[in-house]
Amino acid sequence: MATDGITYEPKVNYTEMVEADQLLVIDIATNALKTQEKSEKPIYHKDVAQIIKQQLDTAKGGTWNVIVGVSFGSFVTHETKTIIHFFIGSVAFLIWRHG
Repeated sequence: MATDGITYEPKVNYTEMVEADQLLVIDIATNALKTQEKSEKPIYHKDVAQIIKQQLDTAKGGTWNVIVGVSFGSFVTHETKTIIHFFIGSVAFLIWRHG
């Protein structure tokens, strides 16, 4: 996952979350992406997704699902007001809670 020169300004494509939850999720995702960039290991989308999921499971409870990538499609079932799809640079994030 190349993120050189990435701008960390999120662009929300779709959401049903309240604003406070949106800000929390975007903050967690941005920090996860930045943390992985600083790592000496190769950066993989799956690693960023795992960091986000673990933090959301702890902070918000329930079972969170996270997809991170540059090209994917989806059709998901989610709890009310717990889904967001956004971009940071060219990296897309789909995050929702179910269960």
